[in-house]
Amino acid sequence: MGGANSTWLDLNSSPRFNVWRTVTLGIHKGVDAYRNALDAAKIKIGDAADEILGRPAFPYVTSKTEVQLALVSTSELGVDTESNLSDIYRLAKRFGLTLCPSEVGPQLRLDYRDQPVGEVLDIAMEPVATYYGDPTILSLMNFGQGLALIGGDGRSDVIVSRTKRFIFALPTGQGLEAERSVTARNP
Repeated sequence: MGGANSTWLDLNSSPRFNVWRTVTLGIHKGVDAYRNALDAAKIKIGDAADEILGRPAFPYVTSKTEVQLALVSTSELGVDTESNLSDIYRLAKRFGLTLCPSEVGPQLRLDYRDQPVGEVLDIAMEPVATYYGDPTILSLMNFGQGLALIGGDGRSDVIVSRTKRFIFALPTGQGLEAERSVTARNP
């Protein structure tokens, strides 16, 4: 696992990840409700993020569900220099972390209003393809001009530095009922 520029920690000394935040999914019912809530909160939505929110492959839960989240840097997963996204996800899974439901991105953006300036957090999620087929994940950012939800490169081979920080879900043992949105806004 990992390329020539990667080293991995011994999994026998695996770190324990604490709950960073808990989000409740299912408060907003679908893409339009999220877009309206983000707009009302004056949160900017990047073009790629806005596009994937409305894609049929972006599921929304059908009932209120709490998800516990962990904030994890790739170095905490044992990456010494850099690695690709698929290896980061694979290693996180070996540490007991899971990918977030896609809906964590917009809900966490609404909940996490005190994000420090300069911070960028990627949502560890199954990438959703844009209309042009680009695999995209969501990121929360604050670069001093307001809070934003943007789309990021979700290709499995994209190189990730050891300082990159991801939001992973902590396992709960219960599955999420999700529905795929059929409402998509044209770009």
